[in-house]
Amino acid sequence: MDLINRVKSFNFFLFIYFISLPFVFFSTVSDPFLLARQLLTTVVLFIIFLFLIVNKKINDYFVIDKLVILFVGFISFGIISISKSNIYELSNVILSKYILFFLFFIIIRHLLVKKLVDLNKIIVSIIIFGLISISIATLAFTNKTINNQNLFVNVHNITGTFGNKNFLSSILFFCLPFYFIGLLMSKKVRFISFVAIIITVVLLILLRTRVVLIALCFYFLLVFIHEIKNRFSKKIGRWLLVVFITAISSVIYFFSCIKTNFNDFPETTSMYFKRLFSSYTLLSRIEYWKQSIYMIQDNFLSGVGLGNWMIAYPKYGLYNFQDSSIINSRTIIANPHNDFLHVFSEIGLFGFLCYLGLFFIIIYQAIILTKNKVNPTEKKKVIYLLFFVFCYLIIAFFDFPLSRIEHQILLMVVFSIVSSKYLLSRETKIYKLSPYLFFIFFFSFLTYIIIITASAISGEKHIAKALDLEKKLDYETSILEFKKANTSFSIIDTYGFPNDWHIAKETYYKENFEESLEYFKNAYKRNPYNIIIINDLASTYIKNNDTKNAIKYYKEALNISPNYEDARINLAATYFNIGEYNTAFETIDKCSIDTNNENYKQFLTKIIEKKLNMTLVKINNPELNRSIVEKIKTENDLQQFYFESKKKQTTFDYFITNYK
Repeated sequence: MDLINRVKSFNFFLFIYFISLPFVFFSTVSDPFLLARQLLTTVVLFIIFLFLIVNKKINDYFVIDKLVILFVGFISFGIISISKSNIYELSNVILSKYILFFLFFIIIRHLLVKKLVDLNKIIVSIIIFGLISISIATLAFTNKTINNQNLFVNVHNITGTFGNKNFLSSILFFCLPFYFIGLLMSKKVRFISFVAIIITVVLLILLRTRVVLIALCFYFLLVFIHEIKNRFSKKIGRWLLVVFITAISSVIYFFSCIKTNFNDFPETTSMYFKRLFSSYTLLSRIEYWKQSIYMIQDNFLSGVGLGNWMIAYPKYGLYNFQDSSIINSRTIIANPHNDFLHVFSEIGLFGFLCYLGLFFIIIYQAIILTKNKVNPTEKKKVIYLLFFVFCYLIIAFFDFPLSRIEHQILLMVVFSIVSSKYLLSRETKIYKLSPYLFFIFFFSFLTYIIIITASAISGEKHIAKALDLEKKLDYETSILEFKKANTSFSIIDTYGFPNDWHIAKETYYKENFEESLEYFKNAYKRNPYNIIIINDLASTYIKNNDTKNAIKYYKEALNISPNYEDARINLAATYFNIGEYNTAFETIDKCSIDTNNENYKQFLTKIIEKKLNMTLVKINNPELNRSIVEKIKTENDLQQFYFESKKKQTTFDYFITNYK
């Protein structure tokens, strides 16, 4: 009876956790969901841990197997990588998240192995979590319909409570294997699961996240192959498989043939398929992957440090990007959209091998379970989870589910179910950890996570408040808030800009240039490859009458991004102000004449006027002088004169000399 009550308690804790997860957020931080859900998960684990102690279930030994060893290795190499980190505070926040995933896996697997929790109850809890997620997404689409908005337009705004469209799509997909397991349960659960599968497919088609659609098709293909293998003879099964593959191939061929004729479709359909088959995001991802590979080559064993990919990637150049917002750092790339490259580049070879090993072990254990002579229903459950792991690898190759709490929690549940079944089904070599040692480690890790999470939340609240005050031009109070944030584990904003950069900028606006310079130096130490920070540091050197260092840092920014307009224009202006007029012209001449930079024409006019006069003096042709004077009456005429030379793709000197 006592065991039954304990099982009910753990079932209840997990049920409350899963139904609460989609609703938990902080409105006063930059990412309302991440830290809020990290805190919730930590609190739930702490409650379960205390309940184990109170009920004296902590006396049970905890299993240490290859999976746990790989997890510990992954975390250990993550800790080692922090020595390379520019922003160790951010590294600690990321590390706390990874440790949390590990503890969640350990505790759920322990509960399952010791039969302290009912697996079917966990499945039902996740199905309800999925239904809530479906409801949130459906509500967003319903709201679009009520507002007479096209369902296929601005789909990226449909985020639910999961951060962005892609995360919403992937969390809907992550619930799919649990719905399939639900089809094996009671009549009521079967009906709910079937409806959930249908609605999930519809929502994923509407959301149009391509990697999730690929994973969805692959999952259904695997399920289909499995079903025809079990339900039909080999001969019929082969024919059905051939028919299915032929049908899929025909659909793919059809769309590849009509890809260039989407304009002939109705506008809504045309828009949907154009975006579905657009290669723009894939090409961008390839550039992110290239940066990651360069990063890995430079930091093969140790990585750049947890959380530092965002800091390090500009070091390898922004010149290959086509997007001007990336070239000019108006858009900051936070990760390579590939979890495997992300892990490799941040924690090095050995951490990456440990991470990859986790999936190999789970896949191996799941395959072994499917070959055992077990209950067909239990075997199917494992097969559905195995298929999900395959699909997860596809999504992780093109996206970054590792960064999100709810996504990893569902993955850890899958790991826990497979691993617990494997441990219970066969004798395998394992080690047992003393419950007292486990108590020390678990309590220490939980305390660490709570301290880091609470500090990060406090810091992010100060940053959010400071940014709001910054917009209102209340620099004094804003600086105080940024300084408060600096005492926490949130010393950078979501775009990788250190708080010291914000303080430096606001101190600069107050014309306290010496103090501003010190803060810009601190920001540069933290993020030495951010071209905006480098440009601002150079400009502050100008204000402190240090032209030599200003030129040095402008050039440094241009080495990273040769087409970075602010640094190029500022460098040209600096050369002009110190009398190096030819160098000033050569510098600004590399700018695109189509730039929208508001300072471009202001500095261009002065520089080309000087260049024109110097060239005319050198040529010494009175007739040419008169022709040009008649041509150029205003600043706009001067600019158009220069633009004409650029359009003719000649040098300005040649254009002036041969002007008629």
